Amino acid sequence: MGSLTATAQPLKVIVVGAGFGGLAAAIECTQRGMDVTLVERYADSNSYGDIIDFFANGGRIIARWDGGKVASQLNEIGFTKVAAMDLCKYDGKSLYKDPWYHRPQDRGLQFAGHRGGMHSIIAKYVEQIGVKMQFGQHVVDYKETESGAGIVLADGNELWADAVIAADGGRSLAREKVLGIADTKTSSGWAIFRAYFEVTDEMRANPLLKDFTDPEKETIRIWISNSTTMLGYAWNSGKNIAWVLMHKDSDDIVESWSLPAKKEDVAPLLTEHDPTCRALLEVTPPKVLIDYKLVYRDPVKAWTSSGARTILIGDACHCHLPSSAQGGSQALEDAVTVAVCLEKSSGDVPLAFRAAERLRYNRSNVILASGAKNRDEWHEIDWAALELDPKVLANRRFPWMLDFDAQAEAEKHYAQVAQDIRDGKKGTLEELSLPSGQTDVVV
Repeated sequence: MGSLTATAQPLKVIVVGAGFGGLAAAIECTQRGMDVTLVERYADSNSYGDIIDFFANGGRIIARWDGGKVASQLNEIGFTKVAAMDLCKYDGKSLYKDPWYHRPQDRGLQFAGHRGGMHSIIAKYVEQIGVKMQFGQHVVDYKETESGAGIVLADGNELWADAVIAADGGRSLAREKVLGIADTKTSSGWAIFRAYFEVTDEMRANPLLKDFTDPEKETIRIWISNSTTMLGYAWNSGKNIAWVLMHKDSDDIVESWSLPAKKEDVAPLLTEHDPTCRALLEVTPPKVLIDYKLVYRDPVKAWTSSGARTILIGDACHCHLPSSAQGGSQALEDAVTVAVCLEKSSGDVPLAFRAAERLRYNRSNVILASGAKNRDEWHEIDWAALELDPKVLANRRFPWMLDFDAQAEAEKHYAQVAQDIRDGKKGTLEELSLPSGQTDVVV
């Protein structure tokens, strides 16, 4: 892709946060000739979590990295053989086989696997392409002048660049320091028990787990009741298992990826479930069982600082519930859009960031809202009607959502959006932003 111009110094960009959105921003900016520094508060590449997936709209971004080599590495540790998600009633009755690839063209553009393993592969590629990575650096403030943007670290040191991309997650400091928005998290009324572990010989001997330990198959099974959703995953030639149990919850909000949970807190939720669900709980090593509260935050009303040299992306500005199945993909869409706009702006960072905001705002917010809608519909079940048409259980993966190519759309629409900004076109951000493209046609 080359440098921004033949003679100008490379644009200096600081990316805050080494989650998937931050890693993608570092990659996309570096590929366009920018000088990128990535700052992360944790000591090394994160290995937490269980499962993450990127559907075709996010996957086609990954598929372009390093001529497809990153995608190949992700497939080596992820799902490649699963045919369908088996949607079941909580007692184990299979209701519908929801195809994993809803369309043939999605094959090769859809990635799923262990969050930590996938993250490590992408982080390694970021390092290989020359991004300056600073782990163990806690950002405590953001600064900005007419000619640059900077961050203040906990040790008092400051880093400055032409632009800052804040990809600092759901508990974003940038939301407060850059946008002046207090963290108004609210309980969603739901929480998740979750676990990821490697299969042992003892597990392989359990007949209830035969579909989860078979080296010749991959399994995604979903058990649904009015008050719970349990998902069980098995992949990597029968070596890895993960499960997630979403349930109603009224406890105080404790937002953490690593809050320990106890099996005795989980077991009462599974008394009427398929024995396989209880077997998965029984074989789970106690140390890997996590209690994760689902916290909801409204999308922010603006993504850029007052001088538009700092922009928020990913969960920092649209924090998804897992039921949208789009959190990771939307962060990647943000990242490539910002990089394209920076490349096309010829060094005009405020123009680039304001354009990126308008290209992404409506689409990201509509998809964010789908998470709450999907969650509620899965737990307001008319079982008699469901027997007649079980396909309604399937995740709603719309063509307008999956067919989207964020890079191509940014390249297509940047000039017009940038001209609107230069012309001072009036209106709300929602009115000035590109339409979401939403349709109601189910795949």
